[in-house]
Amino acid sequence: MRQNKKFPFLNNLPDLSDLKLSDLKQTQAVQDLARIKERLVSLFAPDDEDEPDPEEKMQSSDPDPATYVPGPDPDGGLSDPVPEYDASEPGQESVLSSEEPEAFAQVFSQILTVPAGDDWRMMLLCHEMSVNRGEDYYIFERNGDEVFLGVFDGCGGSGAKVYRKYAGNTGAWVASRTAAKAAAAWFASNDGNGLQADADGADNAALSGLIAQALENCRAVEKEPQLLLGSLSREFPTTVAAFRAGLDDDKAYVYWCGDSRCYVLDEEGLHQVSADDSAIQDAMRALREDAPMTNVACASHPFVLHRKALVLEKPCLLFAATDGCFGYLPSPMAFEHLLLDTLIRSGSTEDWKNRLEKEIGKVAGDDYTWVCLAHRFSSFRQMKRLFRKRYARLDAAYPAAADETQLARQWTEYKPGYESMLTDLQAGRTEVLHDRD
Repeated sequence: MRQNKKFPFLNNLPDLSDLKLSDLKQTQAVQDLARIKERLVSLFAPDDEDEPDPEEKMQSSDPDPATYVPGPDPDGGLSDPVPEYDASEPGQESVLSSEEPEAFAQVFSQILTVPAGDDWRMMLLCHEMSVNRGEDYYIFERNGDEVFLGVFDGCGGSGAKVYRKYAGNTGAWVASRTAAKAAAAWFASNDGNGLQADADGADNAALSGLIAQALENCRAVEKEPQLLLGSLSREFPTTVAAFRAGLDDDKAYVYWCGDSRCYVLDEEGLHQVSADDSAIQDAMRALREDAPMTNVACASHPFVLHRKALVLEKPCLLFAATDGCFGYLPSPMAFEHLLLDTLIRSGSTEDWKNRLEKEIGKVAGDDYTWVCLAHRFSSFRQMKRLFRKRYARLDAAYPAAADETQLARQWTEYKPGYESMLTDLQAGRTEVLHDRD
């Protein structure tokens, strides 16, 4: 393959040779990464001194079909150059909006999250407290019969450093978008039959490797001294919480890093399936005590991306949420009640999304992002029917507590079911450590 002169960092994407994997995992990881590299490099033609700039060809009304390099279309196809930054559409921002964009940021600004379409089973809620400055981001991709959905919460405390080359945005803002788009590139490189092939954990090595390299490249872009708004020093930090699942398969994988969460909601109730990277593991206690995260994806410190396989034997909701969705409610029971109460009162998924946004917005003090897949349901009506009985039981067993003592008793009763899948995650997890120099 010719060297890419215009975007030289593409010649140095990770080869995963430093990871301690079995031969089988190493082979699969290298194959996965090769597909990712191919997708990234395909966005740009190598520069030759005697060739016109590729962007000039794109702007031509009659491009040369032999050399034309199309950009990705938001609807999933290939079309003309990537649309300009549109501040009116949260979730579709360019990674970089400066006058002199750097190579790496240009590449990742063109890997757009492809909308899931009008499939009623796929739902997204993304709200910014400060317009166009929100540090949450999301991914919702479909590849054949597989979907990949997740949330990314840029850590505004440790990532408060402002980057002038990133249009004055914080490292947290840049990190969440970059990690999401790196994950999108990883998922797009799969052949749509990876749920069976990835049983050995090579998928986690490839995904975490690309996120790590993407965040490191962000740091390389910004070389000038920056204005530091806080005393913490993590570079480009973000959480990760994501599912990969087959639309009609009983197998799914969960990936996480930080304190954004993955959940399963079924007829037995709400189950947290990702363990917070924090000194506080009890979900009720975490609502009352502020403990720093012990592990987040970033460019300056080692981090671990956790991964676990799930078997989904009955219809359920799979969803990932940033802490703005659940962190301002009085209890995990209240979170489930909010989800089911708004669902039962809704006539469609769009109606449900609107009701959720309204109710979460009443209490949230931060950005909040929620992506959800209605797994193995045939209709919205069937989904409501399944959860109606659970809602009645929840409403009767856990009314609004009069005081902390009553709330503590309710939590003691509710906790075993809520943590049933979380307990299973403590054994057999696949984790990859990415060290830093």
